[in-house]
Amino acid sequence: MSLRRFDTLVRRMARSEVALSTFELILSEIEELEGVDVTDLEQLRVLGLPVAKISEKYLTLNTRLTSLEDQVFCIVDIETSGNDVENGQIIEIGALLVKNGEELDRFESLVYAKEVPDAITELTGIKQEDLQNAPSLASVLEKFRLFLKDYIFVAHNVKFDYNFINDSFIQCGFGQMLNRRLCTIDLARKTLKSERYGLEHLRESLGLEKGDLHRAFWDAYNAKEIFNKCLEDLPYELYTSEELIEFSNPNPKKRKKITDKKTSDKNSTKDKKISDKKTSRAKDDKNKRRRNRRNHKRAKENA
Repeated sequence: MSLRRFDTLVRRMARSEVALSTFELILSEIEELEGVDVTDLEQLRVLGLPVAKISEKYLTLNTRLTSLEDQVFCIVDIETSGNDVENGQIIEIGALLVKNGEELDRFESLVYAKEVPDAITELTGIKQEDLQNAPSLASVLEKFRLFLKDYIFVAHNVKFDYNFINDSFIQCGFGQMLNRRLCTIDLARKTLKSERYGLEHLRESLGLEKGDLHRAFWDAYNAKEIFNKCLEDLPYELYTSEELIEFSNPNPKKRKKITDKKTSDKNSTKDKKISDKKTSRAKDDKNKRRRNRRNHKRAKENA
């Protein structure tokens, strides 16, 4: 699948600068981006890619240069009439823009649908007659895309919300969604102690304002509160929003323990080298943060 090449490119840009020529070449070969002018950075930002120009020849992700305090996050939740766009559609979207813990703006809309299954009505309380005079899916998504911009897409179980909205964008002819994303479940597991990490359990255990359960705006609101709680207990060395995304990602599966003594001895030597490297990296933390700030200013000047 050609989007894997895009994902590989973005992961590379999350770590370092990439040559503009390489960037344009890879994007031009991705089938899903056919029709997109890959030389137009503003058009890519509209699709959600937070690209930042470092110089005339190099670019990177703006999330790599932006401090946590300066980053805008879009906390999103949707209610749907099915598990995917083949068997249902979005019937409600709720979202909030958050910067440095403060709410900047909010988005809330029901979406017209011809029918709503009884099971969905029982779960959400949304009936088909509630949607009778609601705006069309295309109309709501067009406004939501302008609201989302190239901010980081955040949700509780982000994979479902992101993929459903992305598929809906494509279905309505609005193209791919290229935003960076972050899951509050994964982030909560790294920062909060809890028996379970479902939205309902966390909002109860944290004593959050409840609102209506399984309604888009209130679920997004509580996800925002959970997100802010998580940010209070981050490792001190996290500075940029891209570092937060990396930190929130689940740990890779641990390799099986090696029992062979010879291999174990080799690993001990490697561990010492790794430890020495980590010590060296720790000494470079301050310089890294300075470079990030310097690159951030340079990117804004060249944007």
